[in-house]
Amino acid sequence: MKLQRLIAILTALLQKDCISASWFSDKFGVSVRTIYRDIEALESAGIPIVTQTGVNGGFSIMEGYKIDKKLFTHQDIATLLTSLYSVSGSSISTAQMNQTLEKIKSLIPEEYHRSIELTSKQLYIDISPWLSNPVITETLKVVQKSLADNHVIRFDYLGRRESSANRTVEPHQLVLKENNWYLKAWCREKQEFRTFKLSRIRNLQITGESFEPREFVSGMSDFKDWQSERSILIDIVITEALRERALDYCREETMTELDSGKIAIHFPFIESDMGYGVLLSMGAECEVIRPVHVREELIRRIEQMRKTYP
Repeated sequence: MKLQRLIAILTALLQKDCISASWFSDKFGVSVRTIYRDIEALESAGIPIVTQTGVNGGFSIMEGYKIDKKLFTHQDIATLLTSLYSVSGSSISTAQMNQTLEKIKSLIPEEYHRSIELTSKQLYIDISPWLSNPVITETLKVVQKSLADNHVIRFDYLGRRESSANRTVEPHQLVLKENNWYLKAWCREKQEFRTFKLSRIRNLQITGESFEPREFVSGMSDFKDWQSERSILIDIVITEALRERALDYCREETMTELDSGKIAIHFPFIESDMGYGVLLSMGAECEVIRPVHVREELIRRIEQMRKTYP
């Protein structure tokens, strides 16, 4: 966290003439004393920071200064660029990405631009889905704007049983997990942080009311805890055709070759609609052996599906 804050402080100083310690303190939610220690750390790294005292005082970087190439290695910059390329298709516009790329390139001497750009393109990460709901794309844009402006949003949230509830929330973070977008936000109705799936949001509105960001745990750690508590191993048998797909969920050591040519697996499973959906998506190439109740529930769901197609 400190390293990220130092880079953010340095980037801000490169873009503005003079920034006060209190501005940084409010921006990052730390004390003014901590900001002064961060400035000292940057100075120790060789960044020529000028301190101006008085009412309009603050910090600035010596005019005409360019960051020495030793501060950011070629690999550091290549990693930043790779990250930008990988997320550009899902949440960042082309114009935004190009502006950011130019700012990053300005941190290093021009003679290194070509080699770094080539290095960054050695790895390409495409996280965009093959098929997508255009409504989700529009919802994503609105949520991004509310995040940037720290504005409260209001929406109807569709529950698992098709019931909806109105929610007023303070948005804090967008999370992409397995091609699904989630919003972590402080829910005013529940008075706690909740995670909302964007595909279930309806009638989204930005209220225009501002809020002060709260401390929160980043990412989907709450879901990881839930998964670890409910995850079990089940025994399944698959055909060779499913081997590659099964490796998306488990290690090869959990697989045993059978005399029949099929493969037995101790398969990680969470007893939920999502878990049964994974098993059903494998079709007739997969058979659940045990536990019995999982096998029986799978049969029940298959029979229910059969009734849909009389």
